[in-house]
Amino acid sequence: MFNLQVGLTDGSVPYGRMLEYTDPAVKQRFAAKLSELQDLPTLSMPEVGDQRFEQVARIGNVIAIKPDGREHRFRFVPDPRFPLIPLDVVEQASASLGISAWELQRTHWAVKDTNLFEALFAHSVGTEGKRGGASPAVRFPTHLLPDPRLVGVMMPFSADFDIVYETIQLAAEDADMTCVRADDIWLDNHVMGDVLSILWRSRVIIADLTGRNANVFYEAGLAHALPRDTILLTQNPADVPFDLQSIRYLPYGVGTKERGDLRSQLAQRLRTLTSPSA
Repeated sequence: MFNLQVGLTDGSVPYGRMLEYTDPAVKQRFAAKLSELQDLPTLSMPEVGDQRFEQVARIGNVIAIKPDGREHRFRFVPDPRFPLIPLDVVEQASASLGISAWELQRTHWAVKDTNLFEALFAHSVGTEGKRGGASPAVRFPTHLLPDPRLVGVMMPFSADFDIVYETIQLAAEDADMTCVRADDIWLDNHVMGDVLSILWRSRVIIADLTGRNANVFYEAGLAHALPRDTILLTQNPADVPFDLQSIRYLPYGVGTKERGDLRSQLAQRLRTLTSPSA
């Protein structure tokens, strides 16, 4: 599920355009609790063909939603980890995103009950675009060789997760592997470039879904689509969305004993995934 903002370049949306082109059940869910829209990833773009603005979309989040006269005010905060997305890519992916073609030429705010990242990825990775080469939305460093002993870790960039990452490092060492996350390296001028490098080079990806971080969901989707063996973790099973609940995950706690259990379980899973018979 994601917010679609079209033409809302001044940080406001008229009341009549709020939740327009949104499925009735989804609209009913959010109409009385607009603040919950802040929990969704957001695709923000100008109207297609409006040459006053660069014809690109941005991924980010919305904050500070509040009524103001006959409109709602908000702030869109772009996420620097994601590149700009040409609007022709959005148009090509519109059916998968649940967006009608004429909707891209009308100023409004909709909520689409589909996975933003999976739909964009399906229309970008490994394709040849009009500009030549891979789509600018996702560029994997295919010139690099995968490392059969590398574990890529996808988790929120927060000090709260440092102790979890330390546990994952120990588990990787137990399985005779090494692990890395994007803030450990600086190979690219763009953070997302380092993330794509890790995803491409790693034998196994560990994704921590705790807190429903949109970036981690995106990275897990990329890992599944490559495909890469992926281990899902969470401190709270409620953070595992419906379309991932069919995939086994490791619940964990941050106490000493719980982290010891996580280390043991992760090490065993890594050994299983990388064994010659796997």
